[in-house]
Amino acid sequence: MSIEWHRPVVAGVDGSYAALAAVERAAVEAAAHATGLRLVAAVEWATYRAIGLPALGEDHLRDVLLEQARGHLSAAQARVAVLQPQLEVSCEVIGGAAAAALERESAGAALLVVGGRGTGGFGEMLLGSVALALAAHSYCPVMVVRDVTASADGPVVVGVDDSRGREEVLRLAFTEAAAQGCELVVVHAWSAAKLDPLALPLLDWSLIESQSDDMVAGWTAPWEKEYPEVALRRVFVRDGAAGALTTLSESARTVVVGNGGRGAVRDFLLGSVSRALVHHAHCSVLVVPAAAPHEHP
Repeated sequence: MSIEWHRPVVAGVDGSYAALAAVERAAVEAAAHATGLRLVAAVEWATYRAIGLPALGEDHLRDVLLEQARGHLSAAQARVAVLQPQLEVSCEVIGGAAAAALERESAGAALLVVGGRGTGGFGEMLLGSVALALAAHSYCPVMVVRDVTASADGPVVVGVDDSRGREEVLRLAFTEAAAQGCELVVVHAWSAAKLDPLALPLLDWSLIESQSDDMVAGWTAPWEKEYPEVALRRVFVRDGAAGALTTLSESARTVVVGNGGRGAVRDFLLGSVSRALVHHAHCSVLVVPAAAPHEHP
């Protein structure tokens, strides 16, 4: 997968504090990758029915929702103008439920950025709904901006396993670290969950760690050659990938994971590690889709 940075970074806007934080991060990403920023607000006027307000009429309600969405976009655009005045920014109100509308937007985006929490209701940007749905189904990488204070000068942390999506995850992690000018920490978890408990005392953990480090070094070698400016650190953990990545996220600016890893060594699955990070990470979480970006089924 090669991220097409000639495409814009797209950010979802719903008027919430978390969405504004996502817009700010999206602006940073767009500036770092020298691309444009597209701000979108989804309004589900086609299916919404206001109980108790029949006299207002659906046309009036639609106009109110559209005006509200335009106001949210104007506020977000004004914020970007202060933070990154050089950026080319476009805004649009799009129809439909937030998850479905933003999934469509992802087909033409280099990166989709959303807040971890939102207003609910029309905005629908609730943790566990829009963010998780997009992390699972987006056509491009999705950055979920957690409503916590992340380290501004921390490293990019990436979780890798032996799944077929590993190369895509590493590519984006190296690209992100190079763009941000920071260290890259590569985390590999070795799980003994499938072993006979009676065999655990017999394991030579120093040998396992050494072999694991050699394996990960082989995975990262081509990317280190392509990105020699990126300082790399490898971290081995015996188990608990989600816990290890969450702990490392306390001092990180971004954690990168895949959404479809099914490796025999350790799974980085949306619904396990990725889901846990979207809920509990102390920094933004960048989820790389299993399928190639911009490939429609």
